[in-house]
Amino acid sequence: MKSAIDAQDVDAQIAAQTEISSLTMDAARVNQVKSARPQKTQEEPVQQPAPQQQGYANPSQLKQAAQEMDPKAEAWASKNTWFGTDNAMTYTAFDIHKKLTEEEGYDPSSEEYYQEVDKRIRLEFPQKFGTTDNTTQEKPSQTVASAKRPGMIGRRKTVKLTPSQVAIAKRLGVPLEEYAKQLVAKEA
Repeated sequence: MKSAIDAQDVDAQIAAQTEISSLTMDAARVNQVKSARPQKTQEEPVQQPAPQQQGYANPSQLKQAAQEMDPKAEAWASKNTWFGTDNAMTYTAFDIHKKLTEEEGYDPSSEEYYQEVDKRIRLEFPQKFGTTDNTTQEKPSQTVASAKRPGMIGRRKTVKLTPSQVAIAKRLGVPLEEYAKQLVAKEA
C-alpha cells in the first residue's frame, strides 16, 4: 500500500486495499469461529496465526481457518457475492452480526440469524438489491392543525408534516399537534 501511495498508482492502491479488506474479513471470520467454539482445556493450546511485519495474519493460515468455518456461514457468504467485495456492505454485515449476537442474543448458527442479517442488510442498502422504494415514500404526510393563538381568531393555519417529521415526533413521544405548534412557533 505504501509503495502504491508513494508511486501515486491508484490501481495498485485499490488492489492493496482489496487485499487488506479480504484479510480483515478472513480474520473476523476466524474470530467468529473461535468465539463459537467451546473453550479448549489447557492441555489443548490454541494456536494463534503468526502476524507478519504489516500486522496481518498469514493469508494461507486465514484461508485454512476459514475452511473450518460453519457450513451455514460459508453458504451464506457464497450466496451473497457482495460479501468481501463491497467494503461498506461487508463491514455493515459485521456490525449487524455483532448487534445480533452480542446485544440481541441471536444464535449465529440458526436460520433466523441469517434471515435477520439478510433483512437488515437489505434495509441498509436497498439500492444494491434493486429495491429503491424507501419507507418514506410509502407513508403519506399528515396534516395537523396548529394551536390557536391570540390575534388569529377565525384563521386556521394547517401545517403539513413530512414523514421524517412525523417519525421524529413519534420517536420523541410528542403529539403531532404539539410538534406542529413548535414548528409554527419556530418559523414565526
